[in-house]
Amino acid sequence: MAARQTTVPPELVFARQNFAEYYSRNTLLPVRQLAAREFGFMFFDRTYVHRHIGFSDIPHLMKYICEKAPSHVYYSAACYERPDAGTMAEKGWTGADLIFDLDADHVRGSEKLPYEQMLARVKAVLIRLYDEFVCSDLGFGERDTEIVFSGGRGYHIHVYGEDVKKLGSHERREIVDYVTAGELDLDILLSSKAIETERNRKQLKSTRLPALSEGGWYGKTRKALNMLLEQLLSLPEEGAIELLVSAGIKKNQAARIYRQVQDRGGRERMLSENILDALTDRDDDLKKFKSVLQSKAVEWLGGQTDEPVTSDTHRLIRLPGSLHGKTALKVVSLTRDQLATFDPLRDAVPDFGDETVLVHSAREFVAEPLGGHALAIREGLNEIPLPLGLFLILRRQVTIAPKQ
Repeated sequence: MAARQTTVPPELVFARQNFAEYYSRNTLLPVRQLAAREFGFMFFDRTYVHRHIGFSDIPHLMKYICEKAPSHVYYSAACYERPDAGTMAEKGWTGADLIFDLDADHVRGSEKLPYEQMLARVKAVLIRLYDEFVCSDLGFGERDTEIVFSGGRGYHIHVYGEDVKKLGSHERREIVDYVTAGELDLDILLSSKAIETERNRKQLKSTRLPALSEGGWYGKTRKALNMLLEQLLSLPEEGAIELLVSAGIKKNQAARIYRQVQDRGGRERMLSENILDALTDRDDDLKKFKSVLQSKAVEWLGGQTDEPVTSDTHRLIRLPGSLHGKTALKVVSLTRDQLATFDPLRDAVPDFGDETVLVHSAREFVAEPLGGHALAIREGLNEIPLPLGLFLILRRQVTIAPKQ
């Protein structure tokens, strides 16, 4: 029986033609251990990833891309003895880069933002992930890492080197748990020590607070405590109590804990002597306050990343230099210094020259400011720059205007 023919919409035919033209005039940057990587592709006329492909060098990869004009280009975080083998068992896994994936879906508060604001929000979270966790806590430097704008709604951080190459999925999940504070336990971080009271020489336990200067989640916990106290003291009483209630404390107890925080003597003794118990002598109040501190430490200071991507030792990830099939923006490799001033709507826009395209819009709207200028789209026909046209076509905001 003959295979059923799929009709490709004219918008995707147009996009494919322009992707092919772009790749014919541009080449990819060198890829680390390219011959050991598996490649995967999606195409404008198919809905699945065509994978288990290997290339010996950049010219062979570019020849394939120019001929096929894929909508998405991926390569494996892993290296293999036989990357083009048809099954994972046959490939001969030799190790994998450590990948952190940060997409708008995984960044709290960004999901419903306009695209430009969404990208700015994700970038801010990415910078904290890179600076505070990847570099500071985990100890990787710029030589070991590569930052990549995905061309869509987020970024990847690649960590290379022998230190991470052989890590299995379990160890990679533990790294995610550390970054996201998924299993943060203040009973471990806030160590207890015995103290002797003056009145009856009775041995009691006190909870030691870590110093800001301590590494990892010790210092972060102290920072979270300072932030929590500052917020509680800056809010009106009703707002402060509501903050505690929102963390799972009953209102009467929340009011009592708030008064204890307001007590300058207990609060200052707690901070100066680094003893949490100085805040209150009520065990249940102390327990509840610790639970609030834990939840706020996670909310305010926990990193954000996509756990399945990091833990997957066979993951396919977008290839730097390729085009994203839902935006026509470039997948861009960046250093940390470049990231500071990087604007995806300016710096990831591919060069299509001065070409324009005639599109039809069913409504009026203001397009995203590709190239730095927000363009008003009218209902009906619009002649617009080609990069913006592809961006709007692939996001299904406009259609190709029918030929007159």
